[in-house]
Amino acid sequence: MNYFIPFFYIYTSNLFMKRLILFLFLLILFKTSSAQLYLNENCKQAYEYTMALRFEKAKTYINKEKQIHPDNVYLPYLESYIGFLKSFISEDDRVFEENKEKMDLALEALDKLNDDSPYKNYLKANVNLQWAFARIKFGEYFTSAIEINRAYRLIDKNSKSFPEFYPNKITHAVLTIIIGIVPEKYDWILDLVSLEGSVQQGTAELYKFLDLAKTDSEYAYLKNECLFYLGFIEINVNPDKTKSQDILQQIIPLSDSNMLFNLLSINILTKSGRYVETEIQFKKLANKFDYYPIYFLDYLHADYYLKEMETDSAKKYYAQFLKNFKGKNYIKDAWRKTAWTFLIEGNEQKYKQLMSAVGNSGNADIGIDKDANIEYEKGEIPNVALIKSRLLFDGFKYNMALSELENIDNSKLNFDQLLEKDYRYARIMHKTNNIEGAKKHYKKVVLSSDLTSEYYPANSALNLGEIYELQDSLSMALLYYNKCTKMDFDQFENGIKTMAKEGIRRVNKARKD
Repeated sequence: MNYFIPFFYIYTSNLFMKRLILFLFLLILFKTSSAQLYLNENCKQAYEYTMALRFEKAKTYINKEKQIHPDNVYLPYLESYIGFLKSFISEDDRVFEENKEKMDLALEALDKLNDDSPYKNYLKANVNLQWAFARIKFGEYFTSAIEINRAYRLIDKNSKSFPEFYPNKITHAVLTIIIGIVPEKYDWILDLVSLEGSVQQGTAELYKFLDLAKTDSEYAYLKNECLFYLGFIEINVNPDKTKSQDILQQIIPLSDSNMLFNLLSINILTKSGRYVETEIQFKKLANKFDYYPIYFLDYLHADYYLKEMETDSAKKYYAQFLKNFKGKNYIKDAWRKTAWTFLIEGNEQKYKQLMSAVGNSGNADIGIDKDANIEYEKGEIPNVALIKSRLLFDGFKYNMALSELENIDNSKLNFDQLLEKDYRYARIMHKTNNIEGAKKHYKKVVLSSDLTSEYYPANSALNLGEIYELQDSLSMALLYYNKCTKMDFDQFENGIKTMAKEGIRRVNKARKD
């Protein structure tokens, strides 16, 4: 008996442990396999409100779905999406810190989906891509590169495993476009992760999916997202702006209930010179109380009034932007343009006073802020007529812009100002279809590329490339696109060289075809 008790104890203990281990294994297995994805009406409504930036409305449907399917992994995905959009739009460090853990929660939930679900890697790729965008805003470039690489690998794998799963196409297209417009100085990232892509290829994929989303109800909920990407690309990258007008016709009716489309509409309309319709879109903002605020719209509204030479209204909206926006981008330019309003009114002292704020606030990461910072560092009062010509040109008032140039006394201009005057003549001639005159002035400016650090020669070369491309003079187009990529300048370098690089891709493809 003395020997039996220990034996019985050991035996029963082992049996107990085996059963406990088996029970825990089954519990873990059950818990893992119990994760489900229900892309039902609640989720689609939540997704639609998320894309419209009506986050409280979206949360109503998320909470409603949690009561029915608490294990639905699409819910943490939506919550992560909302957190990303808040961080990306606000550029607020506090908002970013509060929300970035939602990425990990979403990925953890999605990992519990079975591998035979096409949504698993598709949604994981989206989460990585979204937060990679956000990290760029907050200077986390290396982590962003890792997440873009991870997103690319996930969507590539998913496309091969589930070739008939069409939502893959959107994410793959966006990644292809991003890779195609990476600034030259970040090419090392692409080399590091062995990624390739082009705007042309990605855009074609998006149009193909858009056609599908318009005819197949299963994918209709993704149509708005696809439209937004296409609108952004057509107005910012494609030299032929006709397709942006087609996109505009589709999003204007949707902009009444979608803040992102309101923003995109204003962007396309202002860059198309349709100022009466732009003002209508701005007026719609007054009724959007339950939307997440985009303070950048105040900056755009101020720009709109400045181009109209309505300086008091411009001051008002720049002040609203500077008061409410917690990010670092466009701050320097908002102070600089506020200073311009006083300079246009003849108040040089106030211009000097406000320009001091340019050096003490915001970042100089984007082209327009670099431009403002360079003006601050020069410490000179710029030529008012050149500023007015620049603004009037941007506002599509070409005759008024030309009149400002013609009234300038050249003897009062330094070398860079004389170069700018030639550049602005070229821009006006280009936009008024005096193409031969534009080419003549652009070429004159390009010849001065070694004598200045201004962006005028580079943008002149880019415009010459686009003119020759549209004229089907592909060798000349390639010549000027290549000239552009080799120039050294400070302002707008990423944007100008990115468009030149994409132009080279287009021309090389056309020559092969």
